[in-house]
Amino acid sequence: MNDLQQFLGHLVHALEAEGRYGTAHVYRSTLHAFAAYWHRRHGGAMPLRAVFRTVVLRGFEHELQGRLLRPNTISTYMRMLRAVYHRALRQGLTAYVRGLFDGVYTGTRADTKRALAPRLMARLLPQPGTACRREQLWFALLFVLRGMPFVDLAHLRKCDLRDGTISYRRRKTGTPLSVRLTPEAATLLRRCADPRPGSPYLLDILARRLPPAEPGSREEYRRYQSALRSLNRALPALARKAGVEGHVSSYTARHTWATTAFRKRCAAGLISNALGHSSVKITETYLKPFENEELDRVNRLVIATCRR
Repeated sequence: MNDLQQFLGHLVHALEAEGRYGTAHVYRSTLHAFAAYWHRRHGGAMPLRAVFRTVVLRGFEHELQGRLLRPNTISTYMRMLRAVYHRALRQGLTAYVRGLFDGVYTGTRADTKRALAPRLMARLLPQPGTACRREQLWFALLFVLRGMPFVDLAHLRKCDLRDGTISYRRRKTGTPLSVRLTPEAATLLRRCADPRPGSPYLLDILARRLPPAEPGSREEYRRYQSALRSLNRALPALARKAGVEGHVSSYTARHTWATTAFRKRCAAGLISNALGHSSVKITETYLKPFENEELDRVNRLVIATCRR
């Protein structure tokens, strides 16, 4: 277990045994990326004590930058390696290195504006009484259910809906949340509900025309990934048809809800609670593009004032 390949392989199997397939997937992707870098530079095995050195980590980051990966993707790989390092350190499999990850990027940048202006978001929402694709209904539900993540929407159970309120736990953080249905949300839920009495799912995202998968199983995760890909493939076409420019994905509904609430003078702390964030700092990352937009607007006003 002193080799990164073996150590991470064991960790991935343990996560999958717990049904944490998403986390296992990120660790596996990190291993593949780092192994490709290591074998080009060093070849052979990847001893943990040799891997967790400042020069190695900085070299890996530099290679990822050379491949023009997005900063947040690079940060994900680095944060996964940092988590592995701390696990290995607790087990006595590697040496403590002071400030090992201080020289590499492990933050989250909000350079990309993911939120839409309200008038553009309105173009993507289905109109009452009109036919539309299931993916458009899903996207609309993400928005009207207070920016709910798609993973939580897809896994909602019928027992989560009681007396017009959806109560659930975020799959990412375990945070308990309750969302009172608006008339718009209730209508959308009816349009894509799973009507089968034997199905535990509230919506037909994971079980349409198929028997329900075992909760927490690999098959359930596979269906979720398939549905997410379907959604993210459909949204750009929907945006083009609606005349909405820019990248639109499943995250757009969540970011748009948060930014619109902020524009309506909702406090960042309340928005953080609504989204189920573990920290208000994460919410502030969502709102950073809006703040930059406001600063650019003020900058134009200042320049215009000084030209008079």
